[in-house]
Amino acid sequence: MKTIIIALVALTLAFIPAAAAFGCTGDLFQVKNLLSTNDASFVQDLQTVLSSYRYTENYSAGSFDCMDTTMIAMRVLQDWGFYPSIIGRIALKNWPGESHTWLAVPDGKGHFAFIETTAFASGVPCLGAIVSAEGSKDYASGNVFLNPMQTYLCFGYSEERYLKDLHKVEKIVSGQIVLNRDQPKENVWTYS
Repeated sequence: MKTIIIALVALTLAFIPAAAAFGCTGDLFQVKNLLSTNDASFVQDLQTVLSSYRYTENYSAGSFDCMDTTMIAMRVLQDWGFYPSIIGRIALKNWPGESHTWLAVPDGKGHFAFIETTAFASGVPCLGAIVSAEGSKDYASGNVFLNPMQTYLCFGYSEERYLKDLHKVEKIVSGQIVLNRDQPKENVWTYS
């Protein structure tokens, strides 16, 4: 056990200077076991927006993937008065697991809706799918990207890619999108 702890401390001390060289320190905030929202009206409004748009590019790992879709969906949801944050798991090279990012949207009551922005990869034309309460366990913990672009730059994403991909979205419903709420609530993060 002592050996494992020493190895983890050594790894952490080795990783911090490398991350600092890329300007990555302070850009991630670890959260665990965020609570899934049970506000049906909030979820319905989110799903209305998500289902009203689609990506104009097909999913392709490394060229149009979760890094792109979280940025695009975050921008669209912000335009509708929501306050999404990007959360991710980062698997370092030669380590087990896969890196992935998704959105967490606070409901203003201390709970969150988790959005899988790569749902379109299965052929569903939308910006994302809200993860069910039962499925939210895999989405309730991770690292919040306090400065998503800076964090993505640290992992090889470029500003040019972001600017090129930012407009790869289109509205797919005709007419006005109507939400249940009159005015957007201020949805602040409440985490303890």
